[in-house]
Amino acid sequence: MDLSPRAQERLERIGALSDAEQQRIRREREVEAVMSPYFLGDLSTEELWQQIKSLAATQGPDVVKLAQERIVETLRLQMSDDDFEGRKSTLLALETLKDSARYSTLESLLSSIVSLRERYNQVKQQALEQAREQMEGQARAAAEQARRQGMVVDTASTIEASIKSSAEWQSFITRHEAAAQQTLDDYLSRLKAML
Repeated sequence: MDLSPRAQERLERIGALSDAEQQRIRREREVEAVMSPYFLGDLSTEELWQQIKSLAATQGPDVVKLAQERIVETLRLQMSDDDFEGRKSTLLALETLKDSARYSTLESLLSSIVSLRERYNQVKQQALEQAREQMEGQARAAAEQARRQGMVVDTASTIEASIKSSAEWQSFITRHEAAAQQTLDDYLSRLKAML
């Protein structure tokens, strides 16, 4: 299909990126190339800091913000404490590369997220313990009856499976995770706005 010269010109203008857009895309690709080994565990916080510092010297200070945003995007309620602490340390280290550093504010907000994660896990564990206590009596009675019939029952596994498959537990977990996730999302939005 042949297009008129005017239509071809319009297509070229639509498809052509401005210099600023090309530079932004190039900067994002370079940040991603540096961040990838960090997320794979092949790059320490110090090594990432050095590479982002070098990149910021050539590409501008927005590189630091981009790197921090990538890290914030990976923060989760269910991630391991070690992973979370590593990301927290890296965010704070990268903050030192900025001229108008908001280190203490960032640190305070990250501490709030740490507290949220701790509360989330504590409430979940307490609810699991309460449910386990309630079900132990029922499980012991069932195990005793099974023993009388000559059967052996693993009560610990039975209790755990019964709790986690119960509608009450599923309902609790759904509500608990939704509330905690909403709070985390609010914190992460504030964190991104601060960067």
